[in-house]
Amino acid sequence: MSIEPGGKVPNGLLRDAQQRMLDAAEDEVQLELIDPISPEEMADAQAELGPDAGPLTVLRAARERRRGRPKGSANRRNADTVSYLLQFGPDPLRAAMAIINTPPEVLIERSYALDPVKKRMSYSEALSLQIRCMEMVAPYLHGKQPVRVDATIRGVIVQEQIGQIMPGGTIINGEPLGVLGAPMVEGDDRHDA
Repeated sequence: MSIEPGGKVPNGLLRDAQQRMLDAAEDEVQLELIDPISPEEMADAQAELGPDAGPLTVLRAARERRRGRPKGSANRRNADTVSYLLQFGPDPLRAAMAIINTPPEVLIERSYALDPVKKRMSYSEALSLQIRCMEMVAPYLHGKQPVRVDATIRGVIVQEQIGQIMPGGTIINGEPLGVLGAPMVEGDDRHDA
């Protein structure tokens, strides 16, 4: 199909060309992630495989070590998912920030305008909505602080066991102690020692 000078480009042809450009750019980005194997990596693989390993085996082993996304490179899958989901609605963080910045009185009026038949949002409900939005946005604005752990031991008594452990129970100072769940029976041969 030819296009005359000054003529219109069919929409399907334009979309196809745009898609081909995006695919080519995507392939180019992926090729940048594949760096050539360094001599040090080859030497490490050779040392691991031994002197009898052939060059292709060494190359394959060196590549195996480097599998996965290199450190510091972008995770394309996450970016693609985000851009796909954003075409269906607003960014949730922006929406939450808009609710945070809206005065509670305006939120109350909007709730009444949306559904005047039902109960109007109370002031405390408007504030709790804003607080929930703040809790949702906070980790994106401020890094999560490390959790502090109290490692002090309180109320624990450590006792040393003196005696021997027998299959039928424990004997301490010549007196048998029962095993949990097993009743002690007088005259049991297992405990006489």
